[in-house]
Amino acid sequence: MIQSVTRALEILEFLKSNPRGLGVTEIAHKLDVAKSTAHRLLMSLEEHDYVQKSGKDSIYSLGLKFIQMAEVVTENLEIVDIARPWIERLSRDTGEIVHLVMLEGNEVLYIDKVENTSTIRIYSQIGKRGPLYCTGVGKAILAHLADEEVERLLSGVTMQQFTEFTFTTLEDLKQELQTIRTNQFAYDNEEHERGIRCVAAPIFDHTQRARYAISITGPITRMSDDILSEYIPRIKETAQAVSVKMGYNPNKINE
Repeated sequence: MIQSVTRALEILEFLKSNPRGLGVTEIAHKLDVAKSTAHRLLMSLEEHDYVQKSGKDSIYSLGLKFIQMAEVVTENLEIVDIARPWIERLSRDTGEIVHLVMLEGNEVLYIDKVENTSTIRIYSQIGKRGPLYCTGVGKAILAHLADEEVERLLSGVTMQQFTEFTFTTLEDLKQELQTIRTNQFAYDNEEHERGIRCVAAPIFDHTQRARYAISITGPITRMSDDILSEYIPRIKETAQAVSVKMGYNPNKINE
């Protein structure tokens, strides 16, 4: 299996270096394998759109899948670059950790994080995933999705009770999402991690969709109700500024 994966990756590298394409015989020669082996690997790659075949001579080139993947990678790099100075300022002004996440399947994916000087350990790290239903960032995104999409995203998810404050039923969560939708921010009141609170806000992209969110996170000893209230306008302002930079038009949803 590992050898097959390695050879498939080698084929993609060959095709990247030969944009006009290569035939099965040429690829087999480059791999130093039988033509039947090369053909089998190419068929698997073609089935998943990683390569495409054209012409009567069956010339293979890179497939459309890479365009789709490039768009995703480019957009995600763009949000990190755009948001970075804003979340750095937010962390500097508050002295707390600021997270940037994106919606990935039925979870949030942490794509950037600005640390503070605290020795308090917090669950998150770049590249790690978290649940939608009990994180501030997850709820901030969910609140701006249609009810049908919320149900679809959570349909295969067991709403695990991480703490005594975790929402464990969809009905209770939906009530919370309605409040978040109205207020344009979300709290995580020790719902995912005991002793940790955060306030979060959604980031919208050029399609007017909430695909990202940011949060200010800290220990409950520093995140009192009064302090969280002070952070609300700051995080909403930051999220709005990044959204506009991403092409979001706040007036379009009312058109």
